[in-house]
Amino acid sequence: MEFAPRMSRFKPSPSQIASARVRDLVAKGHDIVKLTAGEPDFPTPDHAKAAAIACMDANEIRYTPINGLPEMRVAAQLKFKRDNNLDYGLDQIAVGSGTKQILFNCLMATVSEGDETIIPAPYWASYPDMVLLAGGTPVVVDCGQNNLFKMRPNQLEEAITPNTKWLIFSSPSNPTGATYSLDELQALANVLKRHPHVYILTDDVYE
Repeated sequence: MEFAPRMSRFKPSPSQIASARVRDLVAKGHDIVKLTAGEPDFPTPDHAKAAAIACMDANEIRYTPINGLPEMRVAAQLKFKRDNNLDYGLDQIAVGSGTKQILFNCLMATVSEGDETIIPAPYWASYPDMVLLAGGTPVVVDCGQNNLFKMRPNQLEEAITPNTKWLIFSSPSNPTGATYSLDELQALANVLKRHPHVYILTDDVYE
């Protein structure tokens, strides 16, 4: 089969390659410390397993609404208000099957050829490839050890162009765990206020 040209824009996920290598070594009897995918190191909680079993017993196994179960969206709405002091309408909340799918859908729906997405580095391995697959251009900002792996306001200012569509941002960041203070976040926000054409895509998986 001949693949579409866009398939040449990205490469396999380094974390998945490393995970496969770890599984292979473990299967061969090696004792490996796994520092690849961020999977829980504890079993599924009993109450989560019980809830899944209860759904199956009640035959609640059909397709859900495309934007998620109403009860779950309400729970998310309450969480945002309680923990983050954010007010969202239910029409602003959708549930996906994972962070990667949500980010990919967002970029595919909004990024056009020539659009730029700012990505502070170190970053989660899939960010640039998703931008490339959507037809955009990743703009990687080096936030090395001297910066405590955090982006500075001047770096953000220098990275923004008229073609910038998104800033992908996370705190704590993946993979370093670097966490921005309130003052640091405000300093970045002040930069973004001067560039209202730039949208913020926050990956809060480690909130």
